[in-house]
Amino acid sequence: MPKVLENITQINNSYEKYALNAHCCQDQNTHSVRTFPLLLDKLAQPPTDPRKTFEKRARSKYLSRALVLELTKLDSPLKKSYWNTWHCTNVLHQEGKKITAKYCNNRWCLVCNRIRTAKLIKGYLPEIKKMSDPQFVTLTIPNMPASELKDAIDGMIREFILIKNVFVRRRGLKIVGIRKLECTFNNKAGEYHPHIHLIVDGIEIGKALIEEWLHRYPDADKRGQNIRPADENSMIELFKYSTKLTTKSLITKENGKTIIQVNAIALDVIFQAMYNRRIFQSMGLVKQVSEDIEEIDAQIFEDLKEVKEDFWRWEQEVSYWINSDGEMLTGCEAYKKYEVRFDTG
Repeated sequence: MPKVLENITQINNSYEKYALNAHCCQDQNTHSVRTFPLLLDKLAQPPTDPRKTFEKRARSKYLSRALVLELTKLDSPLKKSYWNTWHCTNVLHQEGKKITAKYCNNRWCLVCNRIRTAKLIKGYLPEIKKMSDPQFVTLTIPNMPASELKDAIDGMIREFILIKNVFVRRRGLKIVGIRKLECTFNNKAGEYHPHIHLIVDGIEIGKALIEEWLHRYPDADKRGQNIRPADENSMIELFKYSTKLTTKSLITKENGKTIIQVNAIALDVIFQAMYNRRIFQSMGLVKQVSEDIEEIDAQIFEDLKEVKEDFWRWEQEVSYWINSDGEMLTGCEAYKKYEVRFDTG
């Protein structure tokens, strides 16, 4: 089944430009596994220019704030957490040439997810490069209404744990890899699609996983289960956000702007169902990387005017951080390029 949702921060992003081509229906021979380490090494390199980092962060901040402001209007148990994301990196504290920012660490925050994606790629890259035959596996179940989503996700996690035990005890096989839980929404059908992505070492392991999965979910579409050689796109596919925010078909152009349509209610249903659940799980790997990011982080701007202390405050209307003298730190003019519209039906 083709993926329904795409991440709105895939636009003009160095990580996500690879992910745009990572979706289903790829020919397994299209990409050579030999290119895997080289391209991932490039992806794992941290940005060397803090100003460029904050330019990309400004775009994510602009889109993220527009999203969560709509989510705060819902009668959701996550309302307080949505407001925390609204405040994420609102104020940057400058001392000398050092800029300190505070992050919300929520999974729906586009600012935090950019950092999280880079962290996971860099942390797990050495482990994946050790694999002799990395395979990208997708396990799905039938789509469902909102009322069934939480129980379905609990069931998927429970069944996957049982499958791991089957491999170790009955089949004498050990899974080495990384598992990720994900959920998307089909706007036309009004249904939710939870699924699992994995990178595992060995095609036989991948095939056996699918066999065991279909044994437990006989109603699942066999065509929805997928295995293909892992490549650079697979790495991005695994570590990008667990919930995509809109569909490619709902991203349009109007008067020179990119119009992004989002279903806020559907996203809130997914965020609630995934809340406090472990999204990433390493299996048989030496290193385990936390999904969390540092609440407070600092970066040095060598070309920034040095001051004893100053504060840069986010202005949504112009998508820039501005200090007490009205100077702009950095931004991407996202207010000129993007508009987020919401479907709450």
